[in-house]
Amino acid sequence: MKKYITLCAIALLSVVGCTDDFEEINTNPNQPEEVSSDLVLSSVIATLANATVDDSGWDKGNIVAQLTAKINFTGFDRYNWGSESGLWNTYYGILPEINIILENAMMEDSRNTSYEGIALVLRSYVFANLTDNWGDVPFSEAIKGSEGNFTPAYDTQEEIYSGILADLRTAETQLAIGQPILGGDVLYGGDLTKWRQLANSLRLRYLMRISGKTSVGAEMQAILDSGIFIATNEDNAVVEYPATTTIDSWPISTGRIGGFDEHRMSETSEGVLKNFGDGRLEAWFQPTDNPDDDPALFVGLTNGLSEDNASTFNGGASNVSRINQAFFYNSPNSVKAAIIQAAEVHFIFAEAIQRGLVTGDAETFYNEGVRLSFEYWNVAQDVPAYLAQDGVSYDGELETIITQKWLASFLVGLEAWYDFRRTGFPSVIVPGPDNVNSDQVPVRFMYPDSEQTLNGTNYSAAVSRFGADDINTKGWWEQ
Repeated sequence: MKKYITLCAIALLSVVGCTDDFEEINTNPNQPEEVSSDLVLSSVIATLANATVDDSGWDKGNIVAQLTAKINFTGFDRYNWGSESGLWNTYYGILPEINIILENAMMEDSRNTSYEGIALVLRSYVFANLTDNWGDVPFSEAIKGSEGNFTPAYDTQEEIYSGILADLRTAETQLAIGQPILGGDVLYGGDLTKWRQLANSLRLRYLMRISGKTSVGAEMQAILDSGIFIATNEDNAVVEYPATTTIDSWPISTGRIGGFDEHRMSETSEGVLKNFGDGRLEAWFQPTDNPDDDPALFVGLTNGLSEDNASTFNGGASNVSRINQAFFYNSPNSVKAAIIQAAEVHFIFAEAIQRGLVTGDAETFYNEGVRLSFEYWNVAQDVPAYLAQDGVSYDGELETIITQKWLASFLVGLEAWYDFRRTGFPSVIVPGPDNVNSDQVPVRFMYPDSEQTLNGTNYSAAVSRFGADDINTKGWWEQ
């Protein structure tokens, strides 16, 4: 018994001794628990860039806007849309990392107004994509898991837009202070002036989005008068791919060639590009592979065909133009991931002036928007001659502006789709013959199935508020 008691005492002393330095012993010095903002920022920017150009632009945006078409696996092109979880998970998955940057920037010992502004810009961009894709989504209660809230309520789209625009105004103010950042900025290399231009350019995009529901003219005019917006292609919010490994290469270039070939030139974009003698035709697409065809023959595929009809269209796949393989597949660093470009900003101003929201010369902004798009794609176009054509020359009509904005939105996320939902232009976008959505272009994604099972009460409350969780229920800004 004495030996037993002695052994127990020794064991107890050992346990007490261990607990004194338990935390130190169980801390991995090679895996820090706190991450600096510069390390997180580069990861956030890269993730958002890929989501914009690949998951949104290549796979969805170009298809639903009929800039390209699907020849295989045509379900999305036919509007056979189920619940969409990929982009939902990407955007909500990156928010905690953005929050790390923001919290670090707000702490007393690491206060940095520039990181704060950058985090607010990126967070606003994420929430704008979420609400434009789904409508009402968790916003004010999002990423509150550390506080025990795993079932966040859904905010209305109107409330979300109010918060987004407020954050972007704050971001521009904080960035204007000019406090240097330590690194991690793979978008602008620490150039805070360009971040201010991005903040204001995103404000312009989102103000235009809601311009049918609320007064936005004064704020847009103030941004125009300030001159702090993306005005040249050198200011574009685009992320380049270094292509040192497969990880930092243009994602499509690292996939299988069969997946690349599923995407073809659309008959819709073919008609517009050929009608205007538009050099972006050769930049984006290539002639058919059929050796019996004219070497310069470009043929677009009708959007929204069934698998069988798409595979046999015009006699088969070799008779349909592929996307430019040399640029979009063979080269891992040619494509840039564009968040917003100068061309879009100029078309926004042209529309704002055309509609009387701000004052200025709409034709000048429109013409410059066209020129900037050609410049971005390195197309040697005779721009004055191009602009002199019927259907291209500025005529004061909104569809003329939006048609050129549509072309300039190639690979820029889902922007062309958002504009079509807002304006109905370009009118050449019509549901394909084999669509399964009653000849309607969808206006939103359906919530992920996980929301019904894991956040059912708040999901049901949101759906009951705005109508139905289907792809034809319009959001607040398009009603």
